[in-house]
Amino acid sequence: MRDLKEELLFWTKYLAEKGLISGSEGNLSVRVGEGFFITPSGKVKETLNKKDLSYITLKGELISGNPSSEWGLHFKVYQKIPEAKAVVHAHPPFVLILDRLGFEFKDFSHPEARLILKELSILPYFPPGSKNLWEFASNLCRNNCVVILKKHGVLSWGKSLEEAVNYLLILEKLAYLEYLILKRG
Repeated sequence: MRDLKEELLFWTKYLAEKGLISGSEGNLSVRVGEGFFITPSGKVKETLNKKDLSYITLKGELISGNPSSEWGLHFKVYQKIPEAKAVVHAHPPFVLILDRLGFEFKDFSHPEARLILKELSILPYFPPGSKNLWEFASNLCRNNCVVILKKHGVLSWGKSLEEAVNYLLILEKLAYLEYLILKRG
């Protein structure tokens, strides 16, 4: 059996190195048994080790650690989507820039965007850490693996950590390309 804690740390550090999460922001989780491991609150992602990870049951009970303030996003996705094995929440720079510029996220110039991301959902702004954010974002995840959180970031889920991370990486690349196209005008 593979070590899912190590895998969680690997992908967390990978996203930090790519600049898609920085400092203590962003969070990743992986479902294990009757709960999930999630990255902690207030710690720089590149410095995490196994003992820093928190474990929360699928009933919402904190078993260990100091979880991210957005632990409820992960919890709600796991509750509503049994096939979800991993969740990523990040604040990717080019997605945030396009959001600020009013881009619709349904109109990517790159034709493969529709194939790669299929349908992605867009959630109006809700305050970070709010129960409304958790509830409405997780509802949108029922139909799509990627949700743009207006004025906030992105939520993605997958059947593995790699799949959830991949959705985020592709979305950020598409956002970067779109930004360059818009900049060129």
